[in-house]
Amino acid sequence: MKLESLKNKTTMFRIPGKFTLRRFVVICLLAYVLIGCTTLGRSDSTTANVSPTAATSIENSQSRLAQIQARGVLSVGTAITEPFEHHDPDTGELIGFDIDTAEYIADKLGVELEWIEMPFANLIPSLQDRKVDMIIAAIYIKPEREKLVDFSEPYLNTGLVMVAHPELQAQVKTVQDLAALRVGVKIGATGAELAQYLIANGIALESIEYKDTFDSFLDLEVGRVDVVFNDYLNTLAYIKASQSNLEIITNDAGEINFLSQVGLGIAVHQGDRELLDMINTVLSEMRQDGVFDRLHENWLELSTDR
Repeated sequence: MKLESLKNKTTMFRIPGKFTLRRFVVICLLAYVLIGCTTLGRSDSTTANVSPTAATSIENSQSRLAQIQARGVLSVGTAITEPFEHHDPDTGELIGFDIDTAEYIADKLGVELEWIEMPFANLIPSLQDRKVDMIIAAIYIKPEREKLVDFSEPYLNTGLVMVAHPELQAQVKTVQDLAALRVGVKIGATGAELAQYLIANGIALESIEYKDTFDSFLDLEVGRVDVVFNDYLNTLAYIKASQSNLEIITNDAGEINFLSQVGLGIAVHQGDRELLDMINTVLSEMRQDGVFDRLHENWLELSTDR
């Protein structure tokens, strides 16, 4: 074949104008890159459509314990409830049964403990708002509270009692005897709820609310209230520490008239299962190792002898 003929055949495959093969390849490569970028954009968009609320919920429920360990601090909300939580008169530091319990948990976690004091009524809302990691303050485990937060297994059993001066023992034996009497209760606590329940069910008592149980006892001492609803163990601690002549109301057989008997629990934000499991594991170890026995002896062996 002649050279001239080959030239003519080659011309047939040229792209018109100055659009050479090299330029054609470059354009194809650019198109490929553009298509890839568009695909990546669609993929990112799909990921971005995941609900931020759902993502936060997953993080909180699965990694709260890891977050605590990462920052090295366990934040604990509490309210003064002697002998569970109170200030050392010499140092001002928080001491008590619950304080030692929380410190034991923090030690097992390998983190520092940060205490945040607040009124008792603010404990559960603060936990719900994640202002703290857990709360402990001689908190009764009750169905209505279990709807709001997750509780550990009970670490101690106690109950609600009536407290009055000895001369009222003959007059008050049951809640029915509280009609026309002034009853001191702590805001947000079980006693306050019980007082409102009794009023709603026809027992015409007068409920007087206090931010702190200690203040209600002071008013009881001087006659501003007739009876106080309070925790049994906390009442024993007050009577012993103050050398008071106040007494816990008993029935005709001389037995303590418990208005309720419940367990005390540590609460975490709903869904913090990993943290709750760890707390329950530590509480179980404390029972088995005799730690709770020592705490009970140290803080709760409260004779009422005056």
